[in-house]
Amino acid sequence: MDTVQRLESAWNAHSAGEFEPALQEYIALFDATGKDPETASLRLSYVLAAWARLAEEYVPARRALVEERDRLAAQLPSAPDAFHDVRIINDKLGDLQNTYHLFERLPDAQARQHAREALPSVMACGDYALARRFLPHPEQHLAQAAAQLNELKSHINVLTTEGMAELLADVFNYTTEVALVLDLLNGCGDTAAAERARQQAIDLVQAPEARACVQAELDTPGTTLDAMVELQNSVTA
Repeated sequence: MDTVQRLESAWNAHSAGEFEPALQEYIALFDATGKDPETASLRLSYVLAAWARLAEEYVPARRALVEERDRLAAQLPSAPDAFHDVRIINDKLGDLQNTYHLFERLPDAQARQHAREALPSVMACGDYALARRFLPHPEQHLAQAAAQLNELKSHINVLTTEGMAELLADVFNYTTEVALVLDLLNGCGDTAAAERARQQAIDLVQAPEARACVQAELDTPGTTLDAMVELQNSVTA
């Protein structure tokens, strides 16, 4: 039985209320996919997502996930890549404080390596001073993100379904960076700079259709995801 079949079997056990067998299989799959390059992409996506869903219903599953998180965290700082895994697990657990406190303890070089993925947790915990230390030039960060969006858009044909789906995904990623910058500036009390950055985020986008999507997302957060779902539904209908 391959990894996908094992995962489907575990899903079925979970759905049938066989929580402990499902948990043991999720744990085994999480370990196995961590050692197999061919299935490694499933580890922090489908396998972890399934384990986290079980943890919402079954306390031993959450306890086991916390134990796995703590085991990985104990490998730091000698295994710097472990921070990425811990951060993703914490996102599933809703434990942003753990990510924040772990980030505080990282050596400076490792902290800089993982700063971008840690910043949302750092700011959610209210430490905007620490966040600003690792993102000292938010406007420059915004300009770089806009340049990347403009470059990506230059290779997209939005008249096709595939092109529109790609554009929406790129706009989602861009506006995620915009939201990070605005959150940082507002959290530091620089509301005037935040307002300027918001307008800059729109003005820097060159293609009119991409700019319109960015404007819509900033005006009504969630618009891009709704559009992505609607487009997907239209394809599968």
